[in-house]
Amino acid sequence: MSGPQLFLALARMHHISNPPKFRRLKRFATQANVSGFVKTGKPGVLVFEGEQASIKRFLGNVRGLRYLDFHHVDTKPMPVSQTRRLAGAKNGLQELKDMSELVNVTECIGEKGWFRVQMGMSKGEGFIQKICVENMHYLPNRTKNSRQCDT
Repeated sequence: MSGPQLFLALARMHHISNPPKFRRLKRFATQANVSGFVKTGKPGVLVFEGEQASIKRFLGNVRGLRYLDFHHVDTKPMPVSQTRRLAGAKNGLQELKDMSELVNVTECIGEKGWFRVQMGMSKGEGFIQKICVENMHYLPNRTKNSRQCDT
């Protein structure tokens, strides 16, 4: 017999730095029965898992904190065969200081590709591409108001 269907969710915001607000964020995760990781600083990123109703309740509470530029990026069902859990299924949020740590955590549960795509970190996603017009690349010249064309 298998347990309830678990979901994996991703949210981001401009930053997570206010200590009282951060404590409330962690308390909301515990109360909603979700587990996962939070990357503090800029940008603030949440990767967490739980039942669908728990995730919905947690996200509602987080919106109430009025974080700047808060976005619920994605929620997806975790495969039933998934045996690895975020944070060892420990209830609440564990703090990470670096984005690379968050990438490593998602890699451990087989969701690194999903995380990178959703965060705009995969090649060709989310970044400004060089503008090439008829094989001409515009490079800044030494003067402020002119450009030279490198053909």
